[in-house]
Amino acid sequence: MILGIGIDIVDLSRFKNLMLNKEFLDRYFSKSESKLNLQSLAGRFAAREALYKALSSQELYNLENIEIINTKNGAPKFIFYNELANFFNLKKIHLSISHLQEYAISIVIIED
Repeated sequence: MILGIGIDIVDLSRFKNLMLNKEFLDRYFSKSESKLNLQSLAGRFAAREALYKALSSQELYNLENIEIINTKNGAPKFIFYNELANFFNLKKIHLSISHLQEYAISIVIIED
């Protein structure tokens, strides 16, 4: 059963300006993520926003408890910590990220 769907799109020309703000980087991305290129970071930002939109319990949403990695085959995957890890323990999360030169987009589907 689908519990939530979220989608987000990021304009890379606007997002580039945010990247100049260290506080923004530290707040939204893990140390390993912050080393990625602009397109990858924009995609991960869109993924976090899509997750927020898909979450039914938005009070659990905490940026510090979210990281996105790539699996061996290159697919993006959420890693959750603390309360979010407990919440998502028995749920399935579908995550897709795509980007072009000007935009990054992500969709998240949460299943029970």
